[in-house]
Formats: sequence, structure tokens, C-alpha cells
Amino acid sequence: MFTRFMYSKRGFTLIELVVIIVVLGILAAVAIPKLFNVTKEAEKSAVASMVSNLESALSIYVAKQFVDGQPIVVHNPFDDLANTPSNYLGSQDPVTPANTPNGKWSWRPTGNWIMYNPNSSITGGWNNGGEKFIIYKVETVVENGDTVGLRLNTTPSYAYSW
Repeated sequence: MFTRFMYSKRGFTLIELVVIIVVLGILAAVAIPKLFNVTKEAEKSAVASMVSNLESALSIYVAKQFVDGQPIVVHNPFDDLANTPSNYLGSQDPVTPANTPNGKWSWRPTGNWIMYNPNSSITGGWNNGGEKFIIYKVETVVENGDTVGLRLNTTPSYAYSW
């Protein structure tokens, strides 16, 4: 009876605790990189979606200008969105990490640039203040000397990849 009482009050041994800590460490080492990769993929998709929305806004603007007989001029495509995103900080000139922190969009009227400061690291892009920005230029599409549209373009010197 004494031995049964002694074993019923027993706790974990040091070896059992070490094994549990090692197993948890291995699980964390496997799971944490996957979590960060999911976050990076989500941001990549959000940026692609925003660029697509801005291209659509430019197309709608061009169509309205054409129907109304108005000239097609380069302007801020964020103005044409039905719902301005909460992470759009407006017009900034110049765009810096201080006025466009990570995860935020800005419009730079000098040069007609749409700029995004990513949360994740990118290769390439535009380097300013030690941070890399994703930038797209709003450019006119000219055919036979007439402006027929607007497009977003990233120049080869500012090409980026995740």
C-alpha cells in the first residue's frame, strides 16, 4: 500500500520534461517558417489584388473620359476607386519610410508613381531610406499620336520579386 501511494503522487521526471521540451521545439521549428510563408503569400496576393483594382479604376476613368469627350490625362487612380483602402495614405511627395510605413500605399505626383512599402522583404524594387518599395508608374497608352488609355507599369530598374 505504501508503494501505491508513493507512485500516485509522483510528478514528471526530468527526462520526461526534457523530451516534451524537445518535441515542442521541433514542432515550433517546423511550424513558424510555414506561418511566415503564409503571411508573405497573403501580402503578395493583397498587392496583386490592389494593382488589379487600380488598373480597373484606370480603365473605367478612360472609358468615362472617352464617353464625355474629355481628355485622358495621367492622374491618381486611387481617386477612381469606389472604396479607398484603409492602408492608403494619400499623396506624399517625396515618399519616405516615415510617411509611408510598412504595409501602406501612397501616391507620388512627381513622376506619377503608386508606391507600396511591403511588410515582407522583396528583391529589387526602389530603395529609399534603407527600405524597398514596390512602385508602379501611371503611363499613357498612345496609338497613332492619340492618348487612348492609361496603364500601370513597373520599369525594369524597379522590377521586384517576393
